[in-house]
Amino acid sequence: MKKKNDQLDFNFSRPIDFQRNLSLNFVDQILFVIDNEYKKNLIYSKHFKFLILELFFCWTESSNQMLTVSMSKRGYLSESRYNPNKISSYLIKIVKFLKSSGFIEFYPGFYDTVTMKSRLSRIKASAKLVDLFRKLKVSEKMKVNHPKREFVIKMDGNKKVQYSDDFETQDVKEIMFNYNEIITKTIFDVPMLEKPYITRFDNKKILISTSGSQANFIFSDDIKKNFKIDGCWWNKLDYDFLKFYAKHIIVNDKPTSFFNLNENFNYFLKKKIGIEYFFKKKDLENFSRSQICNLIVKGINSKSFKSFFRSILQEKKKYFDTANLSAKQIKRRMEIFIQDNQPLSNYFFKEYKLQWEEFLNEVFYKLLQKCVPANIPVFMIKDKIYFSTDFSRLIKENLEKILEGALGLKKIKLSYVECLSYNFKSRGFFSKILKSDTPLSKRYEQRIKQFK
Repeated sequence: MKKKNDQLDFNFSRPIDFQRNLSLNFVDQILFVIDNEYKKNLIYSKHFKFLILELFFCWTESSNQMLTVSMSKRGYLSESRYNPNKISSYLIKIVKFLKSSGFIEFYPGFYDTVTMKSRLSRIKASAKLVDLFRKLKVSEKMKVNHPKREFVIKMDGNKKVQYSDDFETQDVKEIMFNYNEIITKTIFDVPMLEKPYITRFDNKKILISTSGSQANFIFSDDIKKNFKIDGCWWNKLDYDFLKFYAKHIIVNDKPTSFFNLNENFNYFLKKKIGIEYFFKKKDLENFSRSQICNLIVKGINSKSFKSFFRSILQEKKKYFDTANLSAKQIKRRMEIFIQDNQPLSNYFFKEYKLQWEEFLNEVFYKLLQKCVPANIPVFMIKDKIYFSTDFSRLIKENLEKILEGALGLKKIKLSYVECLSYNFKSRGFFSKILKSDTPLSKRYEQRIKQFK
């Protein structure tokens, strides 16, 4: 018989979110039950409530998900701009109390000096704490974010770093704050999926969550260049998922459409390296258009066929429907791909550093600058921009102007793809019943009810 730990997925976890809204009071009724002296001092009560809130959000996202928690003082930066609640290593004391009291399951981390591998400790609500959580009544529309939450993040490698505010950062902050307000009032979902998560090509579970979805503007040096908008569950999806489910995604329980930005990949190539390229029918039989774009970018940016092939091999589930292909078979298919894509493949292995993803993010942010002030929800998944079909004309006009400027074109004409056609029986906003050949999941129906 397997041990309990062997059945746990330690990768199905997320970091603690230090930017939660501690003014939420729905958990207050159970805090005294857990520790009737939790108000003995302000520091203790703040850290205590914070961790209970995080455990609650983690549990509502998925009962199998865990939180990663540092048991070292070095894991806490209480004065960071990304820690508005000033949560310190005092949290370790709360973790130990909840563990000893039986309110959490605790799985210690480790560091192997030989393999240089490590894992932070994991925690999750125990059955004892879950029983208390079940008594709470909450709305999905509650404000989970701290009023001063930072949605603009500067990175140095894998570390968040401080930066000085100026007019440019303030402009970005205003757009991102208001965009996140729109996200909290919007349902963006895949109605047919029963499970609360999507399994990615690398077997990583991606939660369909709102409490864990904040759109962050992430940059390194210049806030105007090479930034990305990341942090929501849909940002973590892969092209393989879109290959099968692109038309199954819905905004606000309404007719939904999307623009394929990869339709402009030819113009992008022409502007960056001066070559016109047209997709071939035989390519599309093996790869989606999005996969072809990424294979081309990867080939042009690679140093050699060896490095290109190595990269493809590491991500083979991202490009091939079967994981049973041998390295020899994949190598042969890549050789054929290169042969079939001449003269473009003559530009492969030149280390041009084409920044296709950066271009997509730049276009999307410019669209946000137009849509956010108008309170129009738009979402980008990889190279696709989703929106309620009601706003198609306005979004089309703005997106065409943005692309014309970015690609140096006088005129560009876009067409959008409609998602699954549903018949709506109106019973008020967020109270519509979808009718289609694809059944709605109970998970989705429950989410609609909670959103009322």
